[in-house]
Amino acid sequence: MLLCDYVFAENVLSSDANYDIHIAVVVNKDDDIIGKFEYANDLLQVVTFFRSGDRILTEPYIFEMLDRNIIRNNVHKIRCRSVNDRYGRGMIFTGTIDFSDESRPKIHLVNTIDGGTYISNITKKGEAMHKKYFPNVWLGY
Repeated sequence: MLLCDYVFAENVLSSDANYDIHIAVVVNKDDDIIGKFEYANDLLQVVTFFRSGDRILTEPYIFEMLDRNIIRNNVHKIRCRSVNDRYGRGMIFTGTIDFSDESRPKIHLVNTIDGGTYISNITKKGEAMHKKYFPNVWLGY
């Protein structure tokens, strides 16, 4: 006789030790640059998409993690520096990443020089641009 018991794996996406979160974002305050933010353990990167005339341009950005504090389960306060940003190379950003609800992660990073929002969740304007110009690109949640 064979006895079986169902075993359910722990959801590793909701773990402060092992995660890989993709968040659809807008960059800067004008909402004309949208992107895909990836936060996975010590990896922080953004791929941006923006329209220039009739062309869609893409740029990758990598961030160096300087500090991470776990405020509560799946809510991280971070401080990072852009490594390859041609506009703000070496600039420091601080903020929070909240992935306690995996289907609706939240991000808010500000520039430490002027306190302006640098990266935040995608807006209605950003969603409209995404649907119009590159609907086949998955940006994240």
